[in-house]
Amino acid sequence: MMKMFEKTGEFKPDSLIVSPDFPILKEGIGLKAGYGVLKRGSLIMKGADNAGYIAGTTVDGVEMKIFGILTDDTDTGTDNTAGNIPAVAYQSGEFNRGAVVVSGEGATVDTFEDDLKGINIYLRSVQNYE
Repeated sequence: MMKMFEKTGEFKPDSLIVSPDFPILKEGIGLKAGYGVLKRGSLIMKGADNAGYIAGTTVDGVEMKIFGILTDDTDTGTDNTAGNIPAVAYQSGEFNRGAVVVSGEGATVDTFEDDLKGINIYLRSVQNYE
């Protein structure tokens, strides 16, 4: 007999997307392997080597520019010699600055805000209700 009211999962809003009023576009990217689990909301940079890196990461000899914001948690593993890991990033929209993730010493979301505006990603401050 089928269970009519079985709990199969749970949805918890993360407040990453602030508003659907601005078009939300997405595009795929290959993330550089070996950085472990990158969380939804991670700010992704695209290197001249066409690989994606979390913002704030520095790689010798690789020039980087803003690509987008990661749509889902993505496991890039621990082997940095593996091929790029497929992922999807938001490339436009309005996002909660408190939910955007960057890495690296001294790196903050504010560091990248002007560059984000250049690709139609706008950051807003949002009151969290938990």
